[in-house]
Amino acid sequence: PTSPSSSRLTLSRMTFLIPSAFLLSLGYLLLASPLPLAYPGIFNLTTALIGFGYGGAFSLAPIIISVVWGVENFATNWGIVAMMPAAGAALWGIVYSAAYQNAVDRGDGGLSDGQCRGWRCYGFWAVGCTVSVWVAVLVWLAAWRGWKRRGVVV
Repeated sequence: PTSPSSSRLTLSRMTFLIPSAFLLSLGYLLLASPLPLAYPGIFNLTTALIGFGYGGAFSLAPIIISVVWGVENFATNWGIVAMMPAAGAALWGIVYSAAYQNAVDRGDGGLSDGQCRGWRCYGFWAVGCTVSVWVAVLVWLAAWRGWKRRGVVV
């Protein structure tokens, strides 16, 4: 006889983390496109996609860490993992501010109301954030594959 749990559908937490990261990257990619400038209402969609992506990552990552490395080492491992977004935010914050200021100084940022508008103000930053999310997804997929080989149910 089969046990009742063997017929249940089970999904890995990674099946939720990867799509939420994909939505995060779509939000950044949409922000890098000319659409938000032409249709300002799209900023709502961009904000929702980026918020959903970050929410998924910061909700699921601690759970995955506790499953993979155990709760007794959770604080150390979560601290190490949490430093990556902090470092990325610092790096991409510098890139954003430098590009924004450069566009303002050159006068090609479409200045109006004292605000820089246009791809030169934030486009490179948004593309860089998109690529960073894709790199994170590739690293997560590689880690997931290794966890599967070791028999860790994530």
